[in-house]
Order: sequence, then C-alpha cells, then structure tokens
Amino acid sequence: MDKETKGYFDQKLLGLATKDDIEKLRQETKVNFRQVREENKANIVEWRQEIQSALDQLKQTMESFLQQLKEVRGFVEDIRPMVGDIAELNGKVKEGLTEVKEELGSMIKFSYADLEKKINALEARIKALEKMVFP
Repeated sequence: MDKETKGYFDQKLLGLATKDDIEKLRQETKVNFRQVREENKANIVEWRQEIQSALDQLKQTMESFLQQLKEVRGFVEDIRPMVGDIAELNGKVKEGLTEVKEELGSMIKFSYADLEKKINALEARIKALEKMVFP
C-alpha cells in the first residue's frame, strides 16, 4: 500500500472508534490521574514529615547550642569578680614584696653598720691586748 492509502485507512479507523472505546479511554485516563494524584499526596506527606523531622533536629541542636552558650556566659560572669580579686591580690603581693625588700635592705645596711662597729671595736681591743702582751 502506498502512503496515501495507508493514511486514509488510519483516519477511517480513528473515525470508527466507538463511544465505548472513548469512554473506556476516558475512564482509564481518569484512573491514571487519580493514581498519580494519590502518589503525589503520599510523596508530599512523606516529604513534609522528613522536613519536619529535620527541623525538629535542627531546633534541638540550636537549643543545645544556646544552652551551652548560656552556661559559658554564666561561667564568665562567675569568673569576672574572681579576676578582679586576683588582680587586686596581685597588686597587694607586689606592694608587700616591695616593702619587704626595702625593709630587708634597711635591716641589712643597719646590720652591716652594726657589725662594722663591733669589728672595729674588737680590732681595737685586739691591738690593745697585743700592746700589752707584746711590748
């Protein structure tokens, strides 16, 4: 058969489709659309649940992080007065060490001066004794 004849017969066969065939095709299409719609609904519900689960996990993680941050801030607030106390104590210790150093320096100078006097006095007595013993 040539192409024209074949095309003609194809058109005639399409024209011969009955109302029952069309109704059957319409119902099949309707069922297919309904099935696709139900599958889409199920997928959407599943996706919603997955997204909600992910959001819940993110929320939990964020709450945990915020709690840890609050604890760190509380720790910093607890330490802040201690840092001030330590700085004050450090200043007092330095001041005390400076005073002790000055006092010890003064005491050592006084002790050396006292020792020098005593040594001079002893040397003088030794010379006097030597004069008496060794004329």
